[in-house]
Amino acid sequence: MDLYNRYKEDVWKLTNAKQRFEPGKANRGLTDKEIASRLGLTVDEVIEIRCIAENDKISLEAHLDADDTKEKRFSRPPGKK
Repeated sequence: MDLYNRYKEDVWKLTNAKQRFEPGKANRGLTDKEIASRLGLTVDEVIEIRCIAENDKISLEAHLDADDTKEKRFSRPPGKK
């Protein structure tokens, strides 16, 4: 758990696991391999940290509501194709 506690915020900031959009900024997070290289960890360590962080940081409700959220976000206005 020490490794997790030490690196969870850094991994979370760099990961593709969370979607983000900020105008004028790159939207892609790093892959697990890229994060491992940047932080001096193995890919397996990054995967484990990211998976645990996802469970800690993303609420169950967000997972359950994901389909509805995506549907609303990407639905087109009536009359648009």
